[in-house]
Amino acid sequence: MIVTLDVSAAIELVLKRPKHIPIMHILQQAEWVISPSLFIYETANVMWKYSRLGQYSTDHLFHKTKQALKLVDEYVPPESLFEEAIALATQINHPAYDAMYLVASRRRNAALITLDSRLADAAAAIKIPLSPVSKSLLENQ
Repeated sequence: MIVTLDVSAAIELVLKRPKHIPIMHILQQAEWVISPSLFIYETANVMWKYSRLGQYSTDHLFHKTKQALKLVDEYVPPESLFEEAIALATQINHPAYDAMYLVASRRRNAALITLDSRLADAAAAIKIPLSPVSKSLLENQ
């Protein structure tokens, strides 16, 4: 099974937050993990936010960022996604950066791993499969 990993799930895993174990299991079962290269920038931005909250040291955040980036086997370049992502974002009235995850998933027939309920709803609306762990974790929110 190919899966598309979004940042919400990756952060949950590397910071060992409450829902990290089922995410770890689905990634261990996956044959291949993809994500738009946007994942790198989003991960760095989330870590910056944690830095501002003073919850972790900068060195710890560097380490966790590297862990998150290693979760992905293949980064899909934005220049291969942006036209389709903009068209999709316009069609479903959803941010283009999230549409990049949806386009990557659709192209590879990959299940999306996310904890972002709005992104999960967008995926469901256009028939992009959610990973079983995403379905389960989002139902229990």
